[in-house]
Amino acid sequence: MGVWEQQTKQANRHRQIWSECQQFNFSSALRSATNEEEVKAAYIREFSLPVKTKERHDLLVNKVLFEFKYSVTLTDTKISAKVVAQAVYYINRLFKKNRLHEVEFLVVADKDEARLFDITEFQIFYESHEYQWDNFRPSSPDPKLIKAINNSKILESNRVYNLELENDVHLFSSRLYKVLLPPKDVSNVVKSLPQKPNLIKANFFIICFGLAITLISGVFIANQYRFSQIRQSFPVNNQ
Repeated sequence: MGVWEQQTKQANRHRQIWSECQQFNFSSALRSATNEEEVKAAYIREFSLPVKTKERHDLLVNKVLFEFKYSVTLTDTKISAKVVAQAVYYINRLFKKNRLHEVEFLVVADKDEARLFDITEFQIFYESHEYQWDNFRPSSPDPKLIKAINNSKILESNRVYNLELENDVHLFSSRLYKVLLPPKDVSNVVKSLPQKPNLIKANFFIICFGLAITLISGVFIANQYRFSQIRQSFPVNNQ
């Protein structure tokens, strides 16, 4: 294969990848998901997450631990408590291996909803000796741990993002990008997210107001200058 053919093949491949990226829609991918793995795949593609399968947890990227489900009701604190308890088992393992520095945030998500936590909120649990860490599997956590998390009020104060609403998708995506990416990269990504219509209108009015102030200031300064020139053109009579 000649150089020209190779370059043409590469160009076609890049064009195909670009086309696929343009056609991908996070919300649509979640709605069409039929199992937990497809929910996970939608997140991996939307947020460009590397696929790591060495550990037994779902995904740990840039200090964010993900726990995916297919379709549960995360607004129900009892159900959320069980999902969070499963993730706390993985955090406990990292804690015991002195690898707690590898995780700072927890995301629990299904095809319809998502929650995002700072793991320090669960420190009282993953550092505790009160729960059976070895006698229960993460998929079936110690009922005592589930009950404790549910009674802690952490879930009640945590926001549940409804990923069927455009506004919630925007807010959740912006927040997740902020914890996944270095600060210098966040602004560029957030700017690329679709803006809400009312935010666009607000920006428009702010720009118009700023232009109006600038114009008025310019006219005022010009008039002051003309007035001073007129005064200087008339001689002052000293009597």
